[in-house]
Amino acid sequence: MPENRDFSVRSLPKQIRNDNRDAFRVYLSSTSLATLKLKAGDICRILTPAGSSKQAIAWNSPESIGKSVIQASRTLQDCYGIKLSDQVSIVRVDEILVDIASISLVDCSDPDKIERYGPIAITDREHWAWALEFPLSKCEALGVGLTFDLELRGQRRSFKITGIRGAAQNHDNTLFRLSGTSKVLIDDSHDSTEEDLSSHLQVLPLGLGGMGRQIQLLNENLADFHPGLGALAMPPFYEHGRGILLYGPKGTGKTVLLGQIRQAGWRRTFDLDSSSIGRNAGDGEARLRNIFQEAIRYQPSAVIVDQLDFLAPKKQSLDSHSLAPVLCECMDSAKGARVLVIGATRHPNDVDDALRTPHRLANEIELQIPTARDRSEIITAICGGPSPVLSEELIELIAEKTHGYVGADIFALLQLVCRKARQRQTSNDEDNSSDSAETISKAIQGLRIDNGPAVGLKIEEGDIVSALQETRPTAMREVFLETPKVRWSDIGGQHDIKRRLQKAVERPLKFPERMKRLNVKSKKGILLYGPPGCSKTLTVKALATEAGLNFMAVKGAEILSMYVGESERALREIFRKARSARPSIIFFDEIDAIASKRGSASQGGVNVLTTLLNEMDGIEELKSVLVVAATNKPEVLDPALMRPGRLDNILYIGPPDFEARKEILNIWFCKSMVNPEVAVEELALKTEGYTGAEMVSICETAGDAALDEEDESGQEQDVRWKHFEYALQQVRRQVTEDVIQGYERWLDAVDVK
Repeated sequence: MPENRDFSVRSLPKQIRNDNRDAFRVYLSSTSLATLKLKAGDICRILTPAGSSKQAIAWNSPESIGKSVIQASRTLQDCYGIKLSDQVSIVRVDEILVDIASISLVDCSDPDKIERYGPIAITDREHWAWALEFPLSKCEALGVGLTFDLELRGQRRSFKITGIRGAAQNHDNTLFRLSGTSKVLIDDSHDSTEEDLSSHLQVLPLGLGGMGRQIQLLNENLADFHPGLGALAMPPFYEHGRGILLYGPKGTGKTVLLGQIRQAGWRRTFDLDSSSIGRNAGDGEARLRNIFQEAIRYQPSAVIVDQLDFLAPKKQSLDSHSLAPVLCECMDSAKGARVLVIGATRHPNDVDDALRTPHRLANEIELQIPTARDRSEIITAICGGPSPVLSEELIELIAEKTHGYVGADIFALLQLVCRKARQRQTSNDEDNSSDSAETISKAIQGLRIDNGPAVGLKIEEGDIVSALQETRPTAMREVFLETPKVRWSDIGGQHDIKRRLQKAVERPLKFPERMKRLNVKSKKGILLYGPPGCSKTLTVKALATEAGLNFMAVKGAEILSMYVGESERALREIFRKARSARPSIIFFDEIDAIASKRGSASQGGVNVLTTLLNEMDGIEELKSVLVVAATNKPEVLDPALMRPGRLDNILYIGPPDFEARKEILNIWFCKSMVNPEVAVEELALKTEGYTGAEMVSICETAGDAALDEEDESGQEQDVRWKHFEYALQQVRRQVTEDVIQGYERWLDAVDVK
C-alpha cells in the first residue's frame, strides 16, 4: 500500500503563473517528495478533510518549506474546497491524466457584464468555444471549477468549467488533459435548458421512511420553480417561496433530507456552514455574498444551510456575531430569482427572527418524532426494501417497542440487533463443532464454515429484545437513569390499582381509534397517595416496564435550587425531554416538596408549582406524556394540581390486605430457602396492618437470623418459623388506624370518586 503523510496547507508566496497552467500543482519539499517516492510531474492524490480524494500534480517547492507543509494555489483551494491550515494527506498513485472527450463551460461573468453584453447568442457559441481552445490547451491539467477570462469581439467574459467527460470511463479522475479530438462546449446558463431543468425539480423519497408528508410539502414549494407554474397562471400578488426551514429533534433525518434535496435536479447547489464561511466576520460576509451571486448566476439553484442556528443565531448582546443581517440582505437581493434557501435546525426559536418572515424562510416544516407506522417505514427504508433477514412480523415488533426512537436511533438499534444475531450464531457454531477454535475463527471472518458459502444471518425475536435492553432514545440519553426492571408479578396484591394504571397507559397506545370515536382524551396525570412503604414507587416502575415506555424519575426535592429561576428551568427541561421521547412517563416522587399549597410555601416554591401547572395544562398541550406523582402527604398539595386535566386520577394505595400479604410472602419465599414448617397463611394473619415494605423487612430480618445461626453452627440453615417470630418482634408496625383514617378523611374532603 502506498505511503501517505499528513500535511498542513499553506499558500504560495505569489501566483507563479496567471494562465492556470500550473493551477493543480501541490508544492512539497525535496525531503517530502523523496519520502513519498514522488518526483516533479507525478500524479498524486490529496485526501481532503471532507473525506474525498482529488488528483494533483506533485512539484518541488520554489522555496524552503517544512516537511509537514504543502503549498497550493488559491485556484486549487477553491476547486477542491480546501482552506489554509487544513490537514490533508498526500499519497502516491500510479495514474495518468485522461484525455478529454468533451468539456463544458458556462459564462460566469459578473452581472454588470451580462447585463451589458446580454447572453451569448446560439450562433456565437462556436466562436467562443473555438477561442477557448487555446487557453485550455496551455494548461497541463484541467478540472471542474477552473475559470478563464477571454476577450472576443470587444467583449471580455469569464468562463468556468462545469463538466468534463473523459475519453476513458474512469469516474475517480478529477484531472484531465485537452487533446486534439476534445470537444469544447458552451452551455449558456440563460437559455432554454434552464427551463427544461427546472421542470424536473422533485424530491424523491429514495431511502427515506416516515417522511411522506414532509416530502409532499417540499415538492409543493418546488412547484414555484417550474416554468410558468405549469398550466396555471398565478395572480400578480403571488410571490414564489424564497426559503424553507426544516426543524426537529436530533436524529429525525434533517441532514438526510437535505441530501435528498441536493439531488432534486438543481442546476447547482451551494452549502453554507461555519467551515465554508470562515471564522473571520468580514471574510464570512464576503463569502456569503459571493455564494448568492453564484446562485443567481446558475439558477435554478439551492442554498443549503445546515445548523442555521449556529450561522444566524439570535443576537444576545451587542458583541455577539451573527450573519443573519447579511443573509437577509442576500435573500432580498435574490427576489425574483429562482434561488431557494433551505435551512435546518434543531431549535427554531434560536434562529434570528428576521429570517422567519413570510418574505424569507416562509415555510417551516417540522420533522417530528416518528409514530409506530413511521418507524415501520424507516426500518424498511434502512433495509433497502423487503428484507429476507427481517420479516414483517419482526419489523412490526421493533416498530411497536421503539417508543420515542428517531431514525438515527432505529439505525443504531438495527446495527446492534445484527451484532447480537451474529454473536448468537457464532456461539451455536462453537457448541456444534468439535474443533471450536477453528470454527470461531471462520465464523468471525464471515460465518464461513469449511470454506463453503457464507451462512446467512438469521435475526430472531430474542436478538431484538436483547438489543432493546441496551439502547435508549437520543432524547433520553442525557437522563442517567437505569430503566426499571420491575414486573407486576413482583408486586403482591393491588390488583385494582394495577388494572386502572394499565388502562390509563395502554388505551391511548393500543386503542386510539376507539377513544377518538367516543371523544375520550387520555389521562394526563395520576396521583398515588398512601402511607409510606405501600409500594407506590415500585408500582410506577412496574407500570413503565410493562408498558415499555420511556421512564423519567424525579424526586421533588432534587428540583429545588437556591438560585432564582434554576428550579423552574430544571422542571421545564424535564418536560422538554419527555416530549422529545414520547410516549413517556414522568414520575414525581415526593411531589409535596414542590407542589405545596400556595400561601404555605416560599415564593420560590410558588413559582415551581406555577411552572408545573403550566407544563401539565398550559398553552402548550401535553401529548403522549403521562405524569405520575406519589406522596405521603396529600393534604399539603395545592388543590389546583388535582383539578380535571392535571392529576385528576387519584388512587389510594394502602396497606395490603390478607390476600396481598400472602402474595408478598410467596414472592419472597420463591426466591429464598424457607422451611416447609412456615405456613404462609398463618404468617399473613400475624402481619395484619403491616405495609408491603414492612413485610419485606420481616422476611429479610428472618433471613438474617438464619444466617446468624448458620455462622454459629457452621451448617447451612433454611429460614424457620422461629426466625420469623424473632423478626416479628424486631419489625414493628408503624402505620396506625389513625393514620389510615386520616387518608380516608382527606379523600372524602376532596370528593374524588
